[in-house]
Amino acid sequence: MPKLPPPLSDEDRLLCRHILDLSERSERTGRALYSTFLDDRQLAFCEAALKSDKRPDFATFGGYPEAERRIIAFNDPEGEVLPFKPIVFNYPEGYELSHRDFLGSLMALGIKRELLGDILVGTGRTAVFVYDTVFSLVSDMTKVGRVGVKVSFDFSEADIPEPDFEEIHTTLASLRLDALVASALKMSRETAAELIRQKGVMQNRVLCFSPSERVSEGDRFSVRGFGRFDLSEVKGQSRKDRTIITVKRYR
Repeated sequence: MPKLPPPLSDEDRLLCRHILDLSERSERTGRALYSTFLDDRQLAFCEAALKSDKRPDFATFGGYPEAERRIIAFNDPEGEVLPFKPIVFNYPEGYELSHRDFLGSLMALGIKRELLGDILVGTGRTAVFVYDTVFSLVSDMTKVGRVGVKVSFDFSEADIPEPDFEEIHTTLASLRLDALVASALKMSRETAAELIRQKGVMQNRVLCFSPSERVSEGDRFSVRGFGRFDLSEVKGQSRKDRTIITVKRYR
């Protein structure tokens, strides 16, 4: 049995074992096999389990380079026959529909979250990446909430929104993960350390459980339930010998 990265819930461990089974079956049969959509945390511990078990090469895809929700592909390194496609919902620009509006309408159809990738909300257009097994069901939608929508299949790079973030200028006692998380999320360092130990923090797509982990300029972070942020700049030392930093926290 492969060593799985702790601490994981029983549900997480079942997912890891399912991914390892997909890898084994793909290697044995020579067929391309795919996971459903995984969030960045799930991707991290599944990738760690695959590497720990010395499984063959795999690739991840989400429909565009910066996708947060992605599938793991075995025996399809270039993503030539991916099991999902983008659908674009068009509606009058006067209506403001949110990520929650789309997710709620889709799940009201009985669609599980793992069959849906990123939801890219724009002005009058929203793109959703949809697994093939529910593609026809989503394609038939005519409303999101109370707003009428028209489906099209003309997704382009213009549908990928520019990131929306706030800049936080602050100082750290040291370039440690717990100190950074505390500053970025506006919590005490003790609370940040406990959060890291219990739930883990994604650092550059690696799930980390060590509060003392070193952080560097350019690192990217994701904290389940709190969102994403980057350590965009390390400027040097203050007069009180603290490290001056800039954090980009995404809304």
